Amino acid sequence: MPSKIPFLDLLKQRPVLFDGAMGTTLISRGLAAGECPESWNLTHGEVVSQVHEAYVEAGADVVQTNTLGGTRLKLKACGLGDQVAEVNAQAASLARRVCPADRYVAGDIGPTGQFLPPVGTCAPEEMEKNFREQAEALAGEGVDLFILETMYDLQEIVLAVKAVRSISDLPIVATVTFERKPKGFFTIMGNSVADCARELAEAGADVVGSNCGMGSADMVDIAPLFRDSTELPFLIQPNRGQPEVKEGRLTYQQTPEVFTKDVVSIVKAGADAVGGCCGTTPEFIAMIRQRLTAEGLLEAKG
Repeated sequence: MPSKIPFLDLLKQRPVLFDGAMGTTLISRGLAAGECPESWNLTHGEVVSQVHEAYVEAGADVVQTNTLGGTRLKLKACGLGDQVAEVNAQAASLARRVCPADRYVAGDIGPTGQFLPPVGTCAPEEMEKNFREQAEALAGEGVDLFILETMYDLQEIVLAVKAVRSISDLPIVATVTFERKPKGFFTIMGNSVADCARELAEAGADVVGSNCGMGSADMVDIAPLFRDSTELPFLIQPNRGQPEVKEGRLTYQQTPEVFTKDVVSIVKAGADAVGGCCGTTPEFIAMIRQRLTAEGLLEAKG
């Protein structure tokens, strides 16, 4: 059975391929509008595992647990606030059971949905407590690393990094959601790529980057900014273009071919890891793997 080298060592050797979307993939498999994706860890675990398995078969090096909304603050909204440990532990187990020995399970942590003062009323201590509780549950089931993703508030993701670091020495990947503005790329709070890269490194992140919010074409342009802003490895996970509403449902029109072409450009711009976000499927990840292999970009450095 193939052995697994430490995740951060693999990043030094070649670009690492993360998986694609979980939420939109579950929607295509029956998740109802407004239904909590994390609830399927308890009620439709076989489907969640099938999604992970499909990404593994497509060639993903890393699969992310179905726990983007797995904090107590998020789960409370769908009646699962008292099942944080169960939801997260089961999610990690579902990913682990189909993940080969030479692949990696990333414990996925997303935003709480609350805002810190002065914009909102959630105390920093409460938010950090939520992240710590979720991280402990994921770590208890043996994840290989953590990914803190789809964060739009730099203060929140810094708290998340510190919370996870306080309970674990595992690698932490921290990715922020940006918007393209006339003067560049910024979070909704006005933070630049350089601001985010610097503060996340100081907080203890091992890998930084961006996911969600933008399609692959915009991410081609943001990649060089990360390369110029940090010495840390960085991960880019674009959406499948911008969604359209058809018959009351969000749909994505970008083809795997166009998306893959952009992702290859992102790797050539210096990204150490890539993957997909909203709208992407195992088909996208498989095509990325094929193209990166064909162009020799997955060969070990040096």
